[in-house]
Amino acid sequence: MRPLLSILLAGSLLAACATGPRLDTPPVSPRGANPVGFAASVRMETNDSDFHKENAPRAVRAIVKTADRTVDMLALSGGGAGGAYGAGVLVGLTNAGTRPRFEIVTGVSTGALIAPFAFLGPEWDGTLTEAYRGDATNNLMQSRGVGALFDVGMFDGKPLRELVERFVDDKLIAAIAAATSEGRMLLVATTNLDREETVIWDMGAIAQSASDKAAGLKARKLFQDVLVASASVPGVFPPVMINVEKDGKTYQEMHVDGGASTPFFIAPGAVLSMDSATANLRGANVYVIINGQAASVPRTTSNNTIDIAARSFNAVLNQMTRSAIRQTGDFATRNSLGYRFTGIPSDIQFGGSLAFDKGNMSATFDYGMRCASRGLVWVTQKEAEARGGDTTPAELTPFAKADCPLIPRAR
Repeated sequence: MRPLLSILLAGSLLAACATGPRLDTPPVSPRGANPVGFAASVRMETNDSDFHKENAPRAVRAIVKTADRTVDMLALSGGGAGGAYGAGVLVGLTNAGTRPRFEIVTGVSTGALIAPFAFLGPEWDGTLTEAYRGDATNNLMQSRGVGALFDVGMFDGKPLRELVERFVDDKLIAAIAAATSEGRMLLVATTNLDREETVIWDMGAIAQSASDKAAGLKARKLFQDVLVASASVPGVFPPVMINVEKDGKTYQEMHVDGGASTPFFIAPGAVLSMDSATANLRGANVYVIINGQAASVPRTTSNNTIDIAARSFNAVLNQMTRSAIRQTGDFATRNSLGYRFTGIPSDIQFGGSLAFDKGNMSATFDYGMRCASRGLVWVTQKEAEARGGDTTPAELTPFAKADCPLIPRAR
């Protein structure tokens, strides 16, 4: 994460101003302005309590009805190249025969890119492996050079979009729609910069809107746009402009990385406090995959502006992640839910969120797969508390180094 923050800060110090005109943002909440050609129900703001009161209890009942034995929920965090760890964990769980069929899957940033494959299940492990272990991400980071000073984003956004378009095709959209018709739910978060709010997108509802060829093209485009937006770290990749309409007039919203406003989520915040929505979930299982590390290895901070600012921002992000882990644990305890989480421990060598080259991606993917195959990735809240009373980075996985060897250094 440190290289990413250094780039962000350097860009903010050097860049002039964003270029290119855009339409105004709508002067109303997302409930009043819909993505062009779609119903209002395809998205929601996390703080829209009225929307959640109207819809959450019904959605939960549908999810409970479709559950095989128990309701299993998976939350995938952001983390850039760290997504190789989460992808590897999912494939490793398949290998071990311990992977649940998740009724709810949520994703943020790189977790949003993984989420469709996690939602569809082991049949898509080959595609997930291709996306996160092979050559797919090798050319993801293409610098704009001096062009970054006159545009938005230090890196070209085209490779990210091409990556999403390569794997999100009509076959995947149709599979998402079919799984959603069973009552299951796939949710992805972006950050609406114009409103400075987290927006949750119902990806299954978007997929199901593909009623004919023309609608299918629109559904695939919006599906891809949301995934690209969720993974577009502000200042690193260009934002995604999404056209919306209200009273016959077209507006634009600027959407960026969901991780700018939330590290991961199980459900919109307003839902977590609703007894009517959560009562039927008692006995369900919550799984959280942190795609990276929740702390940095201690080191001497250089006495310069870039390093001081980068480490300060990193500290904020780490605290946000650990706070979300604890809050999710509290929610699980209040509602009698099982709760397990995992991530890369801080003492494990990891290339960082921008290490998208094949060597680092393969090593990180294999590490997650190897540990999950051996049943060594999950830690419970009680195990975390027994190790020191708090959810510290070293407690993100319960295994010893001898049980699951370190990630080898990429050559």
